[in-house]
Amino acid sequence: MAAKKVSPAGTIFQIQRWSLHDGEGIRSTVFMKGCPLRCQWCANPESWTARPEAGFGFRLTVDELVAKLRRDAVFYRESGGGVTFSGGEPLAQPVFLRAALEACGEAGFHRAIETGAYAPREKAAPIFDLLEEIFVDIKHMSSTQHKALTGKPNAGILRNIGHLLERHDNVTIRVPLVTGLNDDEANIKAMCSFLHGARGLRGVEFMSYHNLGVGKYARLGLPVPPPHAAPAPGHLEKLKDLVRFFGLTAL
Repeated sequence: MAAKKVSPAGTIFQIQRWSLHDGEGIRSTVFMKGCPLRCQWCANPESWTARPEAGFGFRLTVDELVAKLRRDAVFYRESGGGVTFSGGEPLAQPVFLRAALEACGEAGFHRAIETGAYAPREKAAPIFDLLEEIFVDIKHMSSTQHKALTGKPNAGILRNIGHLLERHDNVTIRVPLVTGLNDDEANIKAMCSFLHGARGLRGVEFMSYHNLGVGKYARLGLPVPPPHAAPAPGHLEKLKDLVRFFGLTAL
């Protein structure tokens, strides 16, 4: 008798049902723990470590996860929705993520990811090939500034994004905008030049900073980050106009 295939397990800190902003239709967003970046404006510090923490993470096998997701399958079908994997950084748990995406595909679920694309190409590429929709962050175009803001350089990130835009036709670039850190026109122009002419680009979406995660730092015993601010509405519109000037879509 053949041995039963083992269902890989992963660490998750939230499954958000009825999500409307992480892809098409009604979705379930699976927030996975573990992230190699330490963004100064991070709203989910509970996602940094991949280990389970009381109140901030639990283990699930792929089979257990898909069983939970099936409860909302009728809403996915009726609305054109599906499942989005977010984090943290989903690519930080590549074995679990790949198995989960394969299982979701077998169940007929539309699959999306929200990622910072910081992962080796050989691990990221097979995962990206399983997805119908991809949201990927560009936090800063300067590798020096990116390292200062997130703790890591961005050369590998930009290579992954370039690869994505050649192979996929439903990629949205998201930019988490923070006043004084990455919202200057020079940075956005550099990003638009990098993206100009990309075949698979759906558009650019600016995500203005919010401070809703600040209270989590003290609960986790982490230093509270310095205060940040969102760009003023007028400045945000100028940046959107800049995106359009390069022939890109501002979402």
